[in-house]
Amino acid sequence: MIAFLESMWLPFLACLVLTGIHVYLGIHVLARKVIFVDLALAQVAALGSVWGVLLGWDLARDPWEVKLFSLAFTFVGAAVFSLTRMRNERVPHEALIGITYAVALGATILASSHLAHGAEEVSELLAGSILWVRLPQVATTALLYAAIGAFHWAFRRQFFLISMHPEQAEAQGLSIRAWDFLFYVSFGFVVTSSVSIAGVLLVFSYLVIPAVVAVLFVDGVKARLLVGWAVGAAVSLIGCSLSYRADLPSGPTIVACFGACLIAAGVLHYLLSASRRAAALLRVALGAAAMAALLGGSFLFRKSEEHDVVHLLEAGSKAEKMLALAEVQADPALWARIRPMAPALLKGGETEVRTRMLDLVEDQEDASLLGEVHALLRDPDDSVRDRALRCVKVLGRPESAAPLLAAAESEEDEYLKVEMAEALLEIGDARGFGPMIDVIADGEAAQARRDAWEHLRAHAAPAAELGADLSPEQRASAVEALRRWYGENAGKLAPDGAGVFRAGP
Repeated sequence: MIAFLESMWLPFLACLVLTGIHVYLGIHVLARKVIFVDLALAQVAALGSVWGVLLGWDLARDPWEVKLFSLAFTFVGAAVFSLTRMRNERVPHEALIGITYAVALGATILASSHLAHGAEEVSELLAGSILWVRLPQVATTALLYAAIGAFHWAFRRQFFLISMHPEQAEAQGLSIRAWDFLFYVSFGFVVTSSVSIAGVLLVFSYLVIPAVVAVLFVDGVKARLLVGWAVGAAVSLIGCSLSYRADLPSGPTIVACFGACLIAAGVLHYLLSASRRAAALLRVALGAAAMAALLGGSFLFRKSEEHDVVHLLEAGSKAEKMLALAEVQADPALWARIRPMAPALLKGGETEVRTRMLDLVEDQEDASLLGEVHALLRDPDDSVRDRALRCVKVLGRPESAAPLLAAAESEEDEYLKVEMAEALLEIGDARGFGPMIDVIADGEAAQARRDAWEHLRAHAAPAAELGADLSPEQRASAVEALRRWYGENAGKLAPDGAGVFRAGP
């Protein structure tokens, strides 16, 4: 229990913060019948961030400037959603929200294709990992949510009237579009902040599922808030506990727990509201048995191992080979049967096949295939190079030093270059400092330069200091000092027991 609290108290606290504001907003969203508005606003905010990066602002060095672009685009999205709400809708408002999401997603993909590291930038904008959240981030988010909550409390009559009784609000002279705009703007602040912490799927779950459970069982805003908060807190605790004990990714685990909670709530509501509960209970039992039979019966159609593992890898399509390799990964005992085919699959297979083969080599810790893995460090596909590097790092053999150095020196992707250089240092080869210093000096991506500097500092203590507040002249001088330090000590550097390189006599 103590270990769980030490590891998961911050993610759990972040979940509680998300629960507080999202359950409230979820009640509004259900009443307005705009279920996917958070996905749309999150994507519009991401498009704004990518646009800011395209205009020259750096996501890591200029986070507030990029966030302003994100918020500006969110305001535009709020205006679109408020202006497109009509009294007599020929086109459902939810359809327009879905269109906005699709267009914003397409525009984000197009815009990010012009970035030097588009995939990394978009991933950093949207991925979110609640497991790695930090206390200052939780505290800042809680303060923002508290301010938005106070704003909604001050104008609760107007917001609830427009969400639940728009005709009555219009009859009382309230400006529907103006209050809609304020609602969506405040909603955009929440979504922009929460997606960066938890990711889109988890935020959507917190927004909708506790509110749906509450609507099933109770009436009235206060009762629904209390039930929704209780459901969100309970599922968060269960999801964090399962994630910790089963070593599962926290976000997807909590989402799955929300799904199970919704199914259980739906069944319970059906039983409680049925006029003949015995018959309802029988139908639920029969339905559960039918689902179990369907799932279990599907295993009867499982292909034979001989067909999956041997025939498909020799003559199957890419999809069939992937199925075969998934079978091997699920049953490691099959590795011995396909081991003779491994070199050919690593050398000449499709990209997805090669990366899955690297998964298997890593799982089996088969160092006899290191030669083929080393060759993939210079593969044309960056995903293959990245996966091969991870495999080399797991195997951790000294004979990987020369191939790693050659790959690092020719690598064009700065992030991969840094990781290759660190892999060299991790196996005790000081030549990894050379490519790292090259990235620090000449790297185009600010985050790659920062990564290189952090890795270098973790493995050595050079005299030079680098910081974001250095002038160009100071930075050039610091880089020159790094090159001088490495040039003077390259032949004398050796790692100690903690992996820190020190200059010998």
